[in-house]
Amino acid sequence: MKTNINFDDLNIFVRNKIPTNYYLKIFLFVFNTVAIFGLFWFAISLQDEKPNMFPFLLPIVYFFTLGRYLLWNTFGEEFYVISTSHISYQHNYGFWKTKLKTSKYYSINQATDITSETINLIFIDYTEEKLLVEVFSTAIEISISDSERIFNRLNEMKFDEFGEEINFPKIFAN
Repeated sequence: MKTNINFDDLNIFVRNKIPTNYYLKIFLFVFNTVAIFGLFWFAISLQDEKPNMFPFLLPIVYFFTLGRYLLWNTFGEEFYVISTSHISYQHNYGFWKTKLKTSKYYSINQATDITSETINLIFIDYTEEKLLVEVFSTAIEISISDSERIFNRLNEMKFDEFGEEINFPKIFAN
């Protein structure tokens, strides 16, 4: 696992990369490149006397379906910022990034395998009808020790947030 965790006074910054073997990365990159160029060559070879734009949809559809997942498995990286009440997250596919999205959450659950030493974090909120809604779930697993660091820091931030010096005004005697 390549997890990088940084803290400041108000947030926890987590950057997590897909643990992919270098040989597999090279193979997936070559396969993806050959597939895209092969589909473009196929679309060009289907052209007759009049142009036909329909075959050019094949490489475009490939790139946004299977090609996208191959890029994720090759260069995938997940970035999220956790505060005491909000989560901001973004996925990096190597060639492009998704927009940074921010959502409010109420609690964090852990999805773990019995034999595994890694977990997924699941951020949960409640609707107006008091029903559970999954706001965000990490795509890349993190180790249990990293999750303990995150939870310990969150607890410290909540304690500081609800401390006397934060919520109450200072009163000076006249």
